[in-house]
Amino acid sequence: MRSSGRAAVKFDRPPVIEVVCGVSFSIPKPIKTAHIGLYWSKVSDDFPRCEDAAPIALVIEGQGVPDSADLNLQVEPVDLPPLRRTWLVSEPGTHLIQLQEDRFLYNWKRDSTEATYPSYPNVIAEFRRQWARYREFLCKEVAEPTLTQLEMTYWNFWEGGPEYLRDLTWQEPKSRFLPAADAINFRSLYSLPDGAGRMHVVASTARHAKSGKKGMRFELTARGAPKDLSQSGIDSWFDLAHEWITQGFADLITDEASQLWGRTA
Repeated sequence: MRSSGRAAVKFDRPPVIEVVCGVSFSIPKPIKTAHIGLYWSKVSDDFPRCEDAAPIALVIEGQGVPDSADLNLQVEPVDLPPLRRTWLVSEPGTHLIQLQEDRFLYNWKRDSTEATYPSYPNVIAEFRRQWARYREFLCKEVAEPTLTQLEMTYWNFWEGGPEYLRDLTWQEPKSRFLPAADAINFRSLYSLPDGAGRMHVVASTARHAKSGKKGMRFELTARGAPKDLSQSGIDSWFDLAHEWITQGFADLITDEASQLWGRTA
């Protein structure tokens, strides 16, 4: 997988509120609720809180332009009822592991507006550590998982509207009938190089879960699978995904936003 060769994008005050790194996998034996409980007992010192959530539908990325609005959504039949998605949460809630029968996700979450994003090298290193620990557990207690897809998501939030997005700035001359929209939901899709998957970009009006303030949620997600599923190939895929997400973010925001969030590179 080739890199663009561009210099890394850096901000002093990025509006990122959450980063997710994950893997989807198949496994020849079912993961049962008892297995999840056993795993939690092994990591509860780092993740003392346990919560349940609805499982996430599996989306497998294809190639080229999707034929329909479902963007190649594939639902795999299972013999057992779907295992709930389990959240294992750190204190004070800045780190999260999500487990379900076909997926492992590691999240960093901003716990306050003053919290500092720990940077990609730190997030990806912790993901690798946590996934290696869970994979070792599965190999010992269930069966060896086979990777089917990798994913990375950056969620951003800012108060206000889409004025910081280069392609969504609403011009309101006197000749126009419609005023600025009350709410926006924008989506675009980009193919990663060398058939490595796709990047999804979603911008939508939202409210901050804690403050309740209205603003924009700007989400960039890369999904796909490297041809080389060795550790080196997996690492290269995540580096490519990070490059596309950060370079794509910088390409989609205005110069004013770059100044506001302290772009340094």
